[in-house]
Amino acid sequence: MRTPFVRFAATLLAVASALVAGGEAFGKSLAVPALDSGDGWQLAEGCRVYRLGTRTDPDCDVLSGPGVAVQVNRIRLLDLPAGQDDRTTVGIAIRAEQDHWQFSTPYVALVVGGTSFAPSVIDEALVFEKAGRRIAPQRLPPNRSRYPLPAGEQRFFRFRFALPQRDLAGGFVLQITGLQRDGQAVSVPALAFRFP
Repeated sequence: MRTPFVRFAATLLAVASALVAGGEAFGKSLAVPALDSGDGWQLAEGCRVYRLGTRTDPDCDVLSGPGVAVQVNRIRLLDLPAGQDDRTTVGIAIRAEQDHWQFSTPYVALVVGGTSFAPSVIDEALVFEKAGRRIAPQRLPPNRSRYPLPAGEQRFFRFRFALPQRDLAGGFVLQITGLQRDGQAVSVPALAFRFP
């Protein structure tokens, strides 16, 4: 007869094995970005968490410029079963240090093989942080043409593209095209992503 600790340890091992196997079954190749040009912007690795006692590989990066930071989730190529939605999604979070910032259409673009793709839809728009403090996520109305970026708030946007993710395997460029300050467009350097 097994003791409760042995049953717990066996369950934990089974869960860990399933996570590892699941990661291999669905692919775990993360696209790693590089900054096209500096011009006052810096790119830093971010978003590592502890999972089962070890730190994960980074799954987002932070692009910092004058008065604003843009967190970009790394894109993972998945081996999805036939029939599942395999359109590309891109998630970014923006945090402005002062007011008068906004995020407007066309928001972002993916450049794949020399062709630029605009998102077909904003899948999700959320607020994660207010006045510099984490909050329970609050939904924003989707598909607005413009979102204000109040100082001290972290706003997350997930975009869906009518582009199968397998088309990204050769690399792609992410351009953040809709960032504005005081009504003027802010030039954000493009991020070139390559799969290792």
